[in-house]
Amino acid sequence: MTGPDPHTTAPRPCAEAALPPLGSPDPWPGYAALLACPGLHHEQAEHTYFAARHSDVHHGLRHPDLAVGFPFRATRQLFGPTAIDLDAPRHRPARQQVSWFTTRHMPTWNRTAVIPVIDDLIERAATDTPLDVIKTFAEPLPTRVICRILGLPDHEWPWVWKQLRPVIGHIADPRTGMQAALASRDILADRLRHAVRTGVPHGSLLQRLCANAPSDSAVDRTAEPIRTALLLLAAGTETTAAAVGNLLWCLQRRPHTWDEVAAGTIPAEAVVTESLRLHPPLHSTVRFARRDLTLGDTAIPKGARVQLLLAAANRDPARIGASPSWDPHRPPQAHHAFGGGPHACVGAQLALTEMKFLLTALTQRFELAGPTHPAGRFRAGPFHYPTELPVRLIPRTTPA
Repeated sequence: MTGPDPHTTAPRPCAEAALPPLGSPDPWPGYAALLACPGLHHEQAEHTYFAARHSDVHHGLRHPDLAVGFPFRATRQLFGPTAIDLDAPRHRPARQQVSWFTTRHMPTWNRTAVIPVIDDLIERAATDTPLDVIKTFAEPLPTRVICRILGLPDHEWPWVWKQLRPVIGHIADPRTGMQAALASRDILADRLRHAVRTGVPHGSLLQRLCANAPSDSAVDRTAEPIRTALLLLAAGTETTAAAVGNLLWCLQRRPHTWDEVAAGTIPAEAVVTESLRLHPPLHSTVRFARRDLTLGDTAIPKGARVQLLLAAANRDPARIGASPSWDPHRPPQAHHAFGGGPHACVGAQLALTEMKFLLTALTQRFELAGPTHPAGRFRAGPFHYPTELPVRLIPRTTPA
């Protein structure tokens, strides 16, 4: 398998049809089937409603009676109550603790983390032999950046990435791996606590988070600064790694777009936006009905689980027209790659910057040989990107 086919369609299912497989490496036929039907799909066995249409997902992300808070949510069990799973009125003050990636803060992170890391990765990749860009760029870029931002040593990123695997695995599928995830969480928390005790760089995010905390609580593994840092480690790596991997997968199949970016005939930001729309890193997010409500044309009872299919909504023909296929020249449109509403991704600006700067640097330094090597399988589950992606990058004799 070479990856999902963006042109795949599926016949319109009947009202009694079973839910198409959505957690597979190739969920696109399932999304197309759901988009062809009106209303939400109800899966009785799981007491879950699946929203695929853009309008339903858009309203679901903002509906005041669809809550993120749930005692057994994986992120709540791993990190305690944080902005990711607190509802109003507790959400706003918690969100302020993780709002460190606004336009005001980005120049600092770009100068101290994003640009130095990209420059180093580009230098290390100066070869015309095929390389796996997932291992070369997608995984190290966000992990090294968030380590630098927090104040952890750059060389520790492989260890951090490895420790996060059980954590991300449990978040992706809460039915599995809870004990391993908790053990890795504690190891990471101890490392963060040690960093605070021994001194992190002035201006780093760990230093800022702990600046106003009592000295004892600042180094307590259960304290808010440590829990916030753990959340940022997890949230700032996996989704951005997936987004970078998907961007490079899209471009590997379309070398002409790579050349357009190098020539300056299309902005890197437009290519990044289209990649996020067509292949978002996170395919779904969950909400819980606090009371009986109606979403779109569907009545949802109190206590029901609502799965908002972000990736399906991004391809809704009612929103983007008849063809959901790749078109970075399409007029700018809002997409749901970073969610939306009060719980929209707080690190969206950081991820966009990493992707835009990386694409600009790569296209100026290298030519793309084209899709000479197939991608590995795509990961199944909510985080969706290639497991490997061999690409041949040819150093330019003169920068573009």
